[in-house]
Amino acid sequence: MFSRSPARSPGSDGTWDPPRPWWRGRLGVLALVVALVALGTGVYSLVRPASTRCADGVAKVGPDHACVGLTDGSYAYSPDLASLFGLIHTENDRVRAAAAKPGGAPWVGVVYLMSMVQGPGSTNTTDSIRHELEGAYTAQWEANHTDAQGDSPQIVLLLAHTGATTAQRDYTLAQISRYRTADHVVAVAGLGTSTLATRSSIEQLTRQDLAAFGSVITSDDLIGIPGLVRVAPSNSDEAAAAAKYLLRTAPKAKVLLVEDTRSDDLYTSTLATSFRKSYPAGLLVDQPMAYDSSKSDVSTYFTQQMANVCLDAPDVVYFAGRGIDLPRFLAPLSHRQCADKPLTVVSGDDASQVGQSAGVGQVKDALRLGDIRLLYTGLAHPGAWTLRPQSFDATAIAPFQPGGEFRTAFPREALDDGQAIMGYDATLTAVTAIRNASSGGTAADTVTGADVVQMTTLLYGARAVSGASGLISLDSGGGPRNKAIPIVELSQDGSVHTVAVSSRDGDPPNAHP
Repeated sequence: MFSRSPARSPGSDGTWDPPRPWWRGRLGVLALVVALVALGTGVYSLVRPASTRCADGVAKVGPDHACVGLTDGSYAYSPDLASLFGLIHTENDRVRAAAAKPGGAPWVGVVYLMSMVQGPGSTNTTDSIRHELEGAYTAQWEANHTDAQGDSPQIVLLLAHTGATTAQRDYTLAQISRYRTADHVVAVAGLGTSTLATRSSIEQLTRQDLAAFGSVITSDDLIGIPGLVRVAPSNSDEAAAAAKYLLRTAPKAKVLLVEDTRSDDLYTSTLATSFRKSYPAGLLVDQPMAYDSSKSDVSTYFTQQMANVCLDAPDVVYFAGRGIDLPRFLAPLSHRQCADKPLTVVSGDDASQVGQSAGVGQVKDALRLGDIRLLYTGLAHPGAWTLRPQSFDATAIAPFQPGGEFRTAFPREALDDGQAIMGYDATLTAVTAIRNASSGGTAADTVTGADVVQMTTLLYGARAVSGASGLISLDSGGGPRNKAIPIVELSQDGSVHTVAVSSRDGDPPNAHP
């Protein structure tokens, strides 16, 4: 009468029937299933990869999980950029909404590509990165709201952060390729600094028939890449301008060359070579001071070299290194045994980063204690506009004057590092080539990257671009001919001012009449 037999006690045969296991019953099986599901969920949550998505087109890449990729401003790569990216996103939305209306102006995408977050070993400061992007936004706004370069197509500005590693850069370049058609991308501006990684990025982009417009690229090793336009003077131009200035102001100055031999930095290697070619050999100290910034103990090396500095007794030191290394050089230089003799240190444009770097206090102390004067060849500086006004077009510099768009949008920002001006000029030059393609018979809504590349070859002579940094008249290598180069001084009190305006031949061209 029972549905199942009861368990038996030990019988005469010595056997024992144990109770039936609980889990073999119907309720037991159900409980076991529930437990296994719960356990499985817990295990999956432990082993499944965390989401790498940061936003559309932006993902966490690499061991530092940095968010890199491509955005229209709806995502900011750092809190420091949030306000600026908000302005860009608003303008992009306005352009796209207007285009969607009947009779609306068509638009194209211009990507601004660079490392947008300062990291370990970065040669750009947080301020300089922001300034450069503010300049790019100013050029976008001017292009979309004035008719100085025509009014169609309108410009959507996309923001591409390359990060610090090869994997991060490759991911970002892949996003540009992925969204190229949907976002009508025809040009890429900015591009970063003069390194082997930058060269690789440029070559990948130009192979896709995208026009490339470098803002602060100066290395001579990046001259002549098809599809690349550089709005900055080359290192050979900077070195020649510095040499012309020195020979004019101190004709017999004996110069010690300090050079960084780091193999992956095209800026430092070509800067040293260019100055050596530009300055009379008889006025150069026979043995240059060579160091490798990629190695350790650079500060110790400089300290040990101070005895030789006094032995060589130069009037000028030409520092062919990155601005990030200047504090490490100037600190021991200020304590040299021969500090009773004044000394001038001249460097390239990367020294513009020093004034807003963590080491600026150390630099100011060194200048004061060591009776040192620090000069550098800048890419742009507002002081040049008043020191040599004939070389700068009044309309070109208007956005940076009181009441101009840059000053209105960013009233508290400084222009001393030149980055905003160069970001503006790179984007302005891209817009000029785009609008030239549109006005040359190609419908504004069908302009391609190849069309823009073709138009860059026209940007010289009468069709040169009047940039805020000076006249941008391109030579056959894609760089500006005899570009105006301000000689800038960082004083002991930290102030920055232009002391002269030079160029490759010492006499920069006048602006368009």
